[in-house]
Amino acid sequence: MRKLNALKNMIWAGAIVLCLAALLVSLLFAIFTRYPGAKERGGVHLGEDRAAAAAKSEDGVDAGTGAAAEGDGTLRRLAETVDGGQAYVDSLTFLVDSTMIGLRDYGLLSGGNETTQVWASAAGNLPASGLAECVIRYPNDGSEIGAATAAMVARPARLVLCLGSDGLAQVEKESFIESYASLLRDIRANSPDTTLIVCSLPSVVPDYAGVDGLSSYLVGEANDWIRDVCEQTGAYYADCGSVVRDANGTLMSEYASANGKTLNSTGLNLVLSYLRTHTA
Repeated sequence: MRKLNALKNMIWAGAIVLCLAALLVSLLFAIFTRYPGAKERGGVHLGEDRAAAAAKSEDGVDAGTGAAAEGDGTLRRLAETVDGGQAYVDSLTFLVDSTMIGLRDYGLLSGGNETTQVWASAAGNLPASGLAECVIRYPNDGSEIGAATAAMVARPARLVLCLGSDGLAQVEKESFIESYASLLRDIRANSPDTTLIVCSLPSVVPDYAGVDGLSSYLVGEANDWIRDVCEQTGAYYADCGSVVRDANGTLMSEYASANGKTLNSTGLNLVLSYLRTHTA
């Protein structure tokens, strides 16, 4: 029995030594053949990742961020949709010239006359020749900053631009398009998740006699230029001006203020209704 127990102990000791030796070999193998990490699987890549492709809408807008891609020559015209309601209007920020400054002055948006939804210059006008460098009075603190800088600070969900009527008679087509497109690109660079909505111009009344030389013919041309800007930049095009113009392309008098150019509250409410039913 003593010999049998001694033999058993020797077997157990040998087994323990073998296990320790195997463990040592495994550790050495792991040290000298370290796993380099997962490698990208080879093969042919057929288009976008399915999840990324599903996140894009048919018009090329990233559904995850709401940011439109650089234009590909396609006009992204806002089609009629269900009414977005007051919540949709509250999600809009407006960059406007004198034509639609009444959105603030008539108190038509949340916050009334103190609304922070309207970006405009201190004087109320933004010349068409200088849209790329236009400066606004930032409503949150009263400072005067560039519109693109304001976008970087505020990061608005949707920015509606109605620009181009002020000083239109003094600007050429190429300059207008270049300046407007540059503004949109700067805004997008500073706030890539902001959805850009560019509005057509309303026009002026038939007997308009303003010293700026604006006419319904010039407005018609400018609206063609604005569509070109949208095609170049990928911004949405909203034909808001059409709801206040007649068949001749002139501003209907019932929607015009006394100067024959700026929209009155009735006209502006029509524009807001258009935007509510042509959502982006």
